[in-house]
Amino acid sequence: MQKIVLPSVAEATKNKVDALNGKARELMVIDSNQALVLSQEAVRLAEGIVYLQGEAEGLRIWGFCHIRRSEHDKAVYCLEKAFPLFQATDDLKGQADIWQYKGIIKRCQGNYALSLECLFKALATREKLSNQEDIPLNLYDLGITYKYLGSYSKALDYLLKSLQEARKIKATLTESYVMNNIGLIYYESNDFYRALSYYQQSLSLRKLSGDQWGEAGCLDNIGTAYYKLEDHEKALTFCQQSLAIAESIGDKKGQGNALFHIGSIHFKLKDFEQARLNWVNSQQIRAEIQDKKGQADILFCFSELYSDKEFLEANTEKAIGYLNEGVHLGEDIKAKDTLSKIHKGYYQVLKQSGDYQEALVHYEKHIALDKEIYSEAMSKKVIDLEITHGIEKAIKEMEAFRIRNTELAKLNEEIQEQKERTELQRDVLRKALTDLKATQSQLVQSEKMASLGELTAGIAHEIQNPLNFVNNFSEVSVELCAEIGQEIESSLLEEAQTTLADLVQNLYKIQEHGRRAEAIVKGMLQHSRNSTGQKELTDLNALANEYMRLAYHGLRAKDQSFNTALITHLDDKLQKIRVVPQEIGRVLLNLFNNAFYAVQQKQKQAGQEYKPEVRVMTRQLRGRVEVRVCDNGTGIPQKVKAKLFQPFFTTKPSGQGTGLGLSLSYDIITKGHRGKLQVKSQEGKFTEFIIRLPFEKPADTAE
Repeated sequence: MQKIVLPSVAEATKNKVDALNGKARELMVIDSNQALVLSQEAVRLAEGIVYLQGEAEGLRIWGFCHIRRSEHDKAVYCLEKAFPLFQATDDLKGQADIWQYKGIIKRCQGNYALSLECLFKALATREKLSNQEDIPLNLYDLGITYKYLGSYSKALDYLLKSLQEARKIKATLTESYVMNNIGLIYYESNDFYRALSYYQQSLSLRKLSGDQWGEAGCLDNIGTAYYKLEDHEKALTFCQQSLAIAESIGDKKGQGNALFHIGSIHFKLKDFEQARLNWVNSQQIRAEIQDKKGQADILFCFSELYSDKEFLEANTEKAIGYLNEGVHLGEDIKAKDTLSKIHKGYYQVLKQSGDYQEALVHYEKHIALDKEIYSEAMSKKVIDLEITHGIEKAIKEMEAFRIRNTELAKLNEEIQEQKERTELQRDVLRKALTDLKATQSQLVQSEKMASLGELTAGIAHEIQNPLNFVNNFSEVSVELCAEIGQEIESSLLEEAQTTLADLVQNLYKIQEHGRRAEAIVKGMLQHSRNSTGQKELTDLNALANEYMRLAYHGLRAKDQSFNTALITHLDDKLQKIRVVPQEIGRVLLNLFNNAFYAVQQKQKQAGQEYKPEVRVMTRQLRGRVEVRVCDNGTGIPQKVKAKLFQPFFTTKPSGQGTGLGLSLSYDIITKGHRGKLQVKSQEGKFTEFIIRLPFEKPADTAE
């Protein structure tokens, strides 16, 4: 007998379904567990009254919640049921959401080509809609997949575009996702200070949005960055905060990650029992969510623990047992990178126990796997280039996929449309990049002129000394000429010759100090010009000494009451090095100005008992030279260090600093000269900047 539903009852149920889905939409990011319960109920009620739109929307939210819980098979089941319902109701937004969620799942499963295919299909569908508020998140997911491919430049393109679009519509949550993943790119590039900066910005936005899942992830990322920077106390604090939030919201994946990282920190601190307990707990969770690769990583850690002679329960047999388990898991998931690491672990444990023959077998397996990984990585890079620079690879993959699934018969036509849109976007981005480079060039020249202004007073002081000598010796020389004339008239030739010798000596002094003044003016002109980038052999001792004096006298011209000890420790065996002298001079000037400013500020605070000092040291190292600029001034707060080399960041009062000096200095040293610029500081005590520059052969030198 057919079920009869009264219109009033059906309408009331429909309203209830809409209300449940509406509430679930609000909670799907900030409380995925509750959203899952609400969407399940919405689907059950919608099925009872054949309400297709309500059922499809409930299934969509339900699927998303499973993705957040790392339950991908369940997510796919919900999404496969929802897609035909969205098609039946002509809901393009719903269809685009399903494609995007599938793209996320394929990425999690390691199928990056198929992930891109789904995400581009989602983007093409969204661009047909009048309301395009979901496009920023779609662009974000494309950026993440490109990051997993290893194409960081392409990833940044999409992430920055997503950030731009998100800010237009004030999509704070999407903006936080982007910030976090730009931080991850910097982290994977070993630029941990910049990674921290983006993680912290993302964390603020996550808190603002109430996204606890994201907040826990950001805290864990901050903890791992501090771990890499060897600040273990902060690393532990942030990872423990991440764990507390993940436990409160039932985020199993987050709990597993945080516990794993906490264990690694304790292991580094030689707190072996705490390391073991945290790894055990992480292993239980990873087994529960079937994260086999994560389990294998922990088994490798256990092998390291039990082979460490400082661990009281060290046991070679146990270490090998954990490696045996790790091999089985690695072979099960065909994870060559994991297997390579485990075979290296075998080699280390067996060599330590004296079983050299078996150790050699595993070392050879490790090397063989590394070669395979390298070969596959190179192949992946080639594929990435094809994906990045054209659509041919995508078309081939889609052709193969179309054979497996007739549902994608029209995929080529849609990809061609995407290609045209991509080419249009590329042209727009090229123009934007050209404009950006022009603006950057203008900013750099402005900073150069600003630093020239800082130099002016010091240059005036330095020129005044040789000019005084020139004037004095000129006056004495005129008097000597008159004396010579009188002595010749009086036939005092011997006295005339002596006076003439004095005159010649004076003229040499005039020439010497004239050249000194000429050199100072030449240096000033070089500092103000746009650099040609031409490197030349340069005496860093002379350069450092020169700019230290110029910077000091420049500040003294502004503040006559300021005095500081200038201390130089210059390596007299320092070889000349091939650099662009005006660029390195600009870096030194900036560091000296900062040092003098720091001791000047501390002098104002501490009074007469404080003895300010600014030091410059050089030394010859193997293959490189080192310059250190140190002061005993105000120091740099720990929270500021991560932002120190960011453009436009300054701790000086408004109007006293552009915030470009250290950023430009960092680029000159690291990019222009392939060197390193580092900072050590303790707030209230000292700051030391360390420049290390490698020796370079001339461009025309043959190998």
